[in-house]
Amino acid sequence: MNFLGLSFLFALPLIAVPVMIHLYRGRQRDIISWGAMQFLEQATTKGRSIQRLEELLLMLLRIATVLALVLALAQPMLRSTWFGSATDREIVLLLDNSLSMARTVNEVSASDRMIEKALELVEDLSSSDTVHLLLAAGGGQWLTAEGIAADRAGKHQLTTLLEEIEPTLGRAHVLDCLQLAVHLEPQEDPISRRIVLFSDNQSLNWQLQSERSWQQLGAARENSSVPIAIEIVACGFAETELKNLAVMKLEASRQFARPGERVEFSARVENVGETASDGTLVEWLIDEEVFDISELRSLAPQEATRVTAQLQRKEAGNFAVTCRIQAKDQIVLDGQASVVIEVSDQLPILVVHDPETDESTKATDQLFTAALGYESDKVLDWHSVYRPELASVAQLAEIAFSKYRAVVILGSSELPAEAHERLHAYVRGGGGLWVTLGDRVDRETFNRFWHDDGGGLSPILLETLVSVEDTNAPKGSIHPPERDHPATMQLANTTQLDIDQARLSEYWQMVHGGDQVRKAWVLLESGNGSPLVVENLVGEGRVLIQAFPLGLEWSNLPQLKSYVVMIHDWLDYLTAPAMARYNLEPGNVIKASLPANTVVTTAKLLTPSGQQVTLASTASDENESVRYSQTELPGLYRLTFETDGEEASLPFYVARDVEESKWQPLEQEDRTQLFRWAGVQFEGVQAAATATVTNVEPRPRARPIWGALLLALIGLLIGEQILSSYLARQRSGVAVT
Repeated sequence: MNFLGLSFLFALPLIAVPVMIHLYRGRQRDIISWGAMQFLEQATTKGRSIQRLEELLLMLLRIATVLALVLALAQPMLRSTWFGSATDREIVLLLDNSLSMARTVNEVSASDRMIEKALELVEDLSSSDTVHLLLAAGGGQWLTAEGIAADRAGKHQLTTLLEEIEPTLGRAHVLDCLQLAVHLEPQEDPISRRIVLFSDNQSLNWQLQSERSWQQLGAARENSSVPIAIEIVACGFAETELKNLAVMKLEASRQFARPGERVEFSARVENVGETASDGTLVEWLIDEEVFDISELRSLAPQEATRVTAQLQRKEAGNFAVTCRIQAKDQIVLDGQASVVIEVSDQLPILVVHDPETDESTKATDQLFTAALGYESDKVLDWHSVYRPELASVAQLAEIAFSKYRAVVILGSSELPAEAHERLHAYVRGGGGLWVTLGDRVDRETFNRFWHDDGGGLSPILLETLVSVEDTNAPKGSIHPPERDHPATMQLANTTQLDIDQARLSEYWQMVHGGDQVRKAWVLLESGNGSPLVVENLVGEGRVLIQAFPLGLEWSNLPQLKSYVVMIHDWLDYLTAPAMARYNLEPGNVIKASLPANTVVTTAKLLTPSGQQVTLASTASDENESVRYSQTELPGLYRLTFETDGEEASLPFYVARDVEESKWQPLEQEDRTQLFRWAGVQFEGVQAAATATVTNVEPRPRARPIWGALLLALIGLLIGEQILSSYLARQRSGVAVT
């Protein structure tokens, strides 16, 4: 016998309470008021021995009542041959639903073979077996919240779940899934656990480079209190040549465009099969509507090529653009890929200045906004996609940074501590920050708040203000930057731009503090090597610290052609993380800020597997936002919510692992190694070892008996009440008529 609620057995000492009551009652004397002789003559008395026997019986009834209550709460399981015999095995079916399982030969896919073999195994199980289902793609996903008994109803439920499994764009992480299965907490007391993996044995999915992790898995299996066997059932087509064309990568010339602006798309298509492919067509779709068609020539095995398309979208919004190969090869799922672009007329950026105390910033902000095609807040005939909004330092407390793609601080006057904290959170979430330093900067204040002993937004310390007497000397010039950084790629072209003609009269000397590891990328430096603009990566966002202002007070840069190009390129670079938030890698968090001044309490996210998830919104500054982190499964995610009575939609695309398309089977040497590391048993290999765990001897069936104990408890309570009432009447005497 074992107990499911073992802790309730600590209440067993309560059975001493009826004994104590009995002993205490025995020390008391019954006092009977003197009555008339006629009543005493008719009274009947019992012998003392009979009375003791009745009181002893009452005590035993009370002890049995307490004992029945405690045992019922402890939920005992009684194992007996009267209940029949059973094996009580735990069966964990690990099902590979990765991309390679979509491979189809003669109209039968590896996934179809997997489901067929899994159904055969389920049909052969006994009603005493408990079954768990675990999907392998995306790091492991349990299909069953708890084990399902393999009886008639349970088999019907398992059949329904198995038949609904479809291949995905994901990659199977076999090692991680086996760890989940081995460390699964048993529901009862099984005599064995059988883990069966149905897979095509794609070599990539086995993480063979993690030898130590496999050995740890083997140790956990051997040290488990329950004997565990790991079996592999092959469902692939190892004997058949692979025929597969795959879209390995899809890129857009820009992920943001203005209405009517042309965007170019380029897709890399590779023949990852073992035979030459035929020429075919490639469809280009936007929200499942074809907008262009490209021709794809015949490709030799392992040969790759590129196909291109162009798109001009007049409507604003976020759109998923898909490249799809029309050819029907063995793996259809990897014949397409998507990228999300954003079309909008303008992107707001916040420009912080302090015109009330510094006249120089007025000219600086006018030069900066003019470079974007604005005269202060007034739009000119030509204007950039970036729309500047001017604000003073005093207004920052009322401004939600989340509304802006980037924040530009002109002159870096002292900010409130609360503004520093909010800026830090803004940048960590993917925002861009550009800080320019002028003559109003206090060195100690900057180092304390902006550098903050290496934990602030600035990666450098300010040392001193450098004054340049001869601006033509290397000390006063700007050295042309390198081409290997996206923010300086155009500036480095001195044949078309004139950054090498920039001259500086003053700038702040920037240094790294103490033994801090250099983590700043120097975008611009003077002719003698002093850093002028450095970059810092904070969370998902980017920060630029510039040692001189953007006005004419310290340099002639605003008079050069490079000025406008630099502002646009650096704003492009700073806003890139926010632009890329729609195109993700597996495991990246989906984050979306809902429209301002819109009450949205919940939003719904449709996953690539067709599951709809309800997301609760959380407050962020003045906006509501939603987050979703379970993006291990590649494919298209679509977030929907209602705003102003209409349904709005945002697409997100999680890219797949392209190596999954290059199917390579496990070699015999790999299988032997896996058996040595963790006892993984493949079909036809180590069959005797498998039999020791899977072919177990039946044992008596265990059944719960707390139901019978509760019925006995009711009977004992009734009996105790009857007997105690009877004895009370006897002690008080019998009424005489």
